Amino acid sequence: MDLWSALAVALVLSVAAALWLRRRGYRYPDDEVRRTLNPWLLPVVAVAGVLLASLLWRHPLAVTITYTVALVWALVLALIDLEVRRLPDLLTLPGYPVFAAGLITCSALAGSWRNLAIAGIAAAVALVVFLLLALFSPGGDGLGFGDVKLAGVLGGLLGWLGPTTAMLGLLTGFVLGGIVAVILIVSRRADRRSHLSFGPAMIVGAYLWAILPPV
Repeated sequence: MDLWSALAVALVLSVAAALWLRRRGYRYPDDEVRRTLNPWLLPVVAVAGVLLASLLWRHPLAVTITYTVALVWALVLALIDLEVRRLPDLLTLPGYPVFAAGLITCSALAGSWRNLAIAGIAAAVALVVFLLLALFSPGGDGLGFGDVKLAGVLGGLLGWLGPTTAMLGLLTGFVLGGIVAVILIVSRRADRRSHLSFGPAMIVGAYLWAILPPV
């Protein structure tokens, strides 16, 4: 029942998101459009992501639904970032109250307020660390403030699952981002000064550790 509920939520939300993405309302006149992706990839990837998670994940229904909504939200951001290399505030900022409410509900139903406290700490730490990296890192051109805002939400979602999960999930994003950057540079599709989309790597890293058993 939990799987069918998660699949239904993923399908409904991702189809609605695809219809919204088709309008390209997230693009600004001064955006540099790097590529145009088919928004109907979103439902396919969302359903596949839920099915893969179901093989490894066993959580109460409220938790499953919260993280299914987070998956669709993150996929929308990844698609936009790949197209225009920007994570719009219109989507990143509402993630804080929406998923805070979801995690509060999960904690209340599970009777585990410790998870919520860790989620809050992980979100705050992620925000501070990513903000410092964006401001002071020599390679900070690849890390924007949209990535910083995304990191806070991902940190909270991963932190609810465990502090080690949060740390590894966010670190994996850097590893994946670095691998992609090296591949693009070696293939001469980018150079050291290119601004690359980091959001998708963060999202994939977070997803991988979110579906694994707690560590």
